[in-house]
Amino acid sequence: MLLILVLCLTIGSAGSGVYAYLTDEKETINEIRLTQNDTHIEEEFDPPQDPEPGMKIVKKPGVVNDSRIPVYVRALVRFSDSAAKEQLEPVVIHSSWKEGKDGYYYYQKKLASGERTEPIFENIVIKSTVKKEELLPFDVLVYQESVQAEGFVSPEEAFETL
Repeated sequence: MLLILVLCLTIGSAGSGVYAYLTDEKETINEIRLTQNDTHIEEEFDPPQDPEPGMKIVKKPGVVNDSRIPVYVRALVRFSDSAAKEQLEPVVIHSSWKEGKDGYYYYQKKLASGERTEPIFENIVIKSTVKKEELLPFDVLVYQESVQAEGFVSPEEAFETL
């Protein structure tokens, strides 16, 4: 009887050892942090009360990165009235912005958190050949978009993936 009891204990302990050998448990906690891509336009602009032919109007729109991550930025510059646009000298775009085939201007640097781009342009000039009584009211519209910069070598490449 004692032999049977020893045999049962031996088989039982060998079986639990095999079971323990064949089972494994490991716990891993993966933390994923999401971030938001957030930018806004900031500009220096003082609209004139009485625009005149030949007048230079200071307008310096730029983009600020409010995100915690670096981003690439592009901007679209449009006039509210195409006839009024004809009364203006061509807008001179800053050299750090490059015009793309799609009409957007691409800022050629990664914009780090809290940074501001160079102004897209610095002023608007009314042609001196325009008669004051023919001046049309207009707005200069600036629209911007941003995309995460990580994993891309250029702003054009980053925006192509959208």
